[in-house]
Amino acid sequence: MALAQAMLLTQAMRVAAQAADWDRLTQLEAEREPLLMQPHTVDAESKALVEAILASDRELYVQVRDARDAVAVQWRQTRAAAAYAAASPLPLPNPPLQVGEGAE
Repeated sequence: MALAQAMLLTQAMRVAAQAADWDRLTQLEAEREPLLMQPHTVDAESKALVEAILASDRELYVQVRDARDAVAVQWRQTRAAAAYAAASPLPLPNPPLQVGEGAE
């Protein structure tokens, strides 16, 4: 049954998301899509599988959103640090002489 296979792929997608294996997640999603697009019988088993897949998809959405947001924060922090470093004056090659130094 295509929906049962789609559910297995959905579970594997959740495992990939938990491991932050985004390449694997997108690969699994591409494998799952044609299974979901097929015509399905309308019975209690199919309905339960579709509901389980949709529930897992909602959880996946949250995981992916949270991971994306964490990466965005890191990226902004890195950009802010780079901007700060770029705006900082460069150190002088030789420090200026202090009062009383070098005066003989």
